[in-house]
Amino acid sequence: EHSFQRFENSSLWTVHVGLTEQLIHGAHSLAIKRIIRHPQYWQKGLDYDIALMRLQEPLVFDGTGNVFLEFTEGTMCWISGWGATEEDESSVVLHSAMIPLISTKTCNQADVYKGLISSWMICAGYLEGGIDSCQSLLDD
Repeated sequence: EHSFQRFENSSLWTVHVGLTEQLIHGAHSLAIKRIIRHPQYWQKGLDYDIALMRLQEPLVFDGTGNVFLEFTEGTMCWISGWGATEEDESSVVLHSAMIPLISTKTCNQADVYKGLISSWMICAGYLEGGIDSCQSLLDD
């Protein structure tokens, strides 16, 4: 289930800017004005599983330009998260890793995601496992 599906009330969320460890104080915190789920998101599917958070006040980035992501198989990309580690507990330190993008065709092979990946999803990681940014809800 999508995180925003369960916690759609914007007052339950805060954005912490510049935070790399959860227990460190002093990061710039911003309130959320509104959560906007993708209009084509369907809770029983996996497509369009994304949401935007509209901040109460603007967040100004200095020294950045436009972002362009090229989705070519093998292109390395960064993932990050606070999720479970080998011990199956959430981390207090923000983890990051580089993983390769994988084509939809490869991800849909019978021994990978069995045709469940659509063109509206991004597939990335190592087929042999080990490094990822989330746990799949799919049955083995």
